Amino acid sequence: MPPREEFPTKGLEGAPSNDIGWHFGTLVPNARGSIVCKLCGKVVKGGITRFKEHIAHKTGNVAPCPNVTGVIRESMMNVLKESNTKKIDKKRRKDEFLSQLTEEEDEHEGFIDEVSAIRQATRESIQSQHEWHRREEFRRSTGGWDNIYEEGRSSHGSAREHNRERTSKSIPGESEFTLSGAIPELVRSKSSKQPKVNDSFLKSFRRKIGEAVSKFIIYERLPFQLASSPWLYNLIQVATEVGQGVKLPTPYEVSDVYLESEYQRVHDWVNVLKTHWKELGATLMCDGWTNSLNQMHIINFLVYCSKGTIFWKSVEVSSVRSRDAEFYYRLLDSVVEEIGENYIVQIVTDNEAAMKAAGKKLMLKRQHLYWTSCAAHCLDLCLEDIGKKPSVAKVLDEAKKVTCFIYNHIWTVDLMKKYTQGKQILRPALTRFATHFIQLEEITRQKQGLREMFNSKEFKESKWGNQKSGPAYEAKKIR
Repeated sequence: MPPREEFPTKGLEGAPSNDIGWHFGTLVPNARGSIVCKLCGKVVKGGITRFKEHIAHKTGNVAPCPNVTGVIRESMMNVLKESNTKKIDKKRRKDEFLSQLTEEEDEHEGFIDEVSAIRQATRESIQSQHEWHRREEFRRSTGGWDNIYEEGRSSHGSAREHNRERTSKSIPGESEFTLSGAIPELVRSKSSKQPKVNDSFLKSFRRKIGEAVSKFIIYERLPFQLASSPWLYNLIQVATEVGQGVKLPTPYEVSDVYLESEYQRVHDWVNVLKTHWKELGATLMCDGWTNSLNQMHIINFLVYCSKGTIFWKSVEVSSVRSRDAEFYYRLLDSVVEEIGENYIVQIVTDNEAAMKAAGKKLMLKRQHLYWTSCAAHCLDLCLEDIGKKPSVAKVLDEAKKVTCFIYNHIWTVDLMKKYTQGKQILRPALTRFATHFIQLEEITRQKQGLREMFNSKEFKESKWGNQKSGPAYEAKKIR
């Protein structure tokens, strides 16, 4: 709680949202929309906006707080007024835009060309957005939307108060990272209808936008999957909404202005996730790898909870002479301290002896924390030990001979596909030893085809068919 004569300028870390009001109130557990005042102890129902009215002594909805100081009361009243002003201004701009579109339609009545059809589609799209927002407000007010995480709600308040709060917040919530909350068209109900535009116009428009998107992807050498990206859909929707005459951002704006803005959005989103970490706990995952090109060794740290996994940071440890248990212990302990000890309840690493010792040492220092070995690494070690058994090692060695011979020559690979109906016998897996056993499984599946290949006329007439020694002979005699 800040000093009583000072008004906070930013949100409270660990609070349900970035709203200033959480400096003065605490969410009541298992009581939807109820907040207890830190100053007078009164429980206010109705969400964070109603609670701020309690602090600001705004009459009409809630009783005023008797213990609030004049400075805090006036400052909170200014926050509410600013929020209401932004809401009114946003509605005014939307109404003006709709009015302008309507006037343009009236002026060009009876003359429908491509430009007027686009304007009509834009107007009806915006009206559909209004209809969607009204429907969702009704659903929230009747309890029809209980998934707080997907909606990105910052408190358990009523739908009306929640909408006011979203308007007053300067930082977007989680919904912008699910896209469904940011783009109504992606979650439009079945009752929403497509704009009624002539079919010929629709085909023409679709071809134009298809060519423009395709050229962008092709000439910028981007993956074709980008065409189905929801972010691309969002870009087109925003471009349609703002219309012509708006300049695209410069490379400087993207790399400096908007990159910093997006970083702040993600940072705030992670702060929202911390509320889930605090309630249910989170897992810190550690994974090391070495770049084969420059031999740079990097350790990645990720945080997992029931709401998803986030990348926390990477640590470059190539210059460390001895990556022993003490080094890993200090590194893991510092990361836990950086994230917050009260959030992390489990650490997952590989089964390296130094990592195992560091994990056990960390459990002694932090009694609530548990170290767990990586399941994938455990399976890999199990498969490695199984592969060391003489009977299994012999089979794996024979499979390796067959695979090496076939894949060392382009001609034999093409011949193999002819007899295996295009199937491969070499498929990489997540771990090294799993790859060996999957390779053995594929050879077993294609056993008949491989036999036919080695007994075929093409192979017998090749330079490998009559060899009495060497890789081809060793692979052929394996049955």
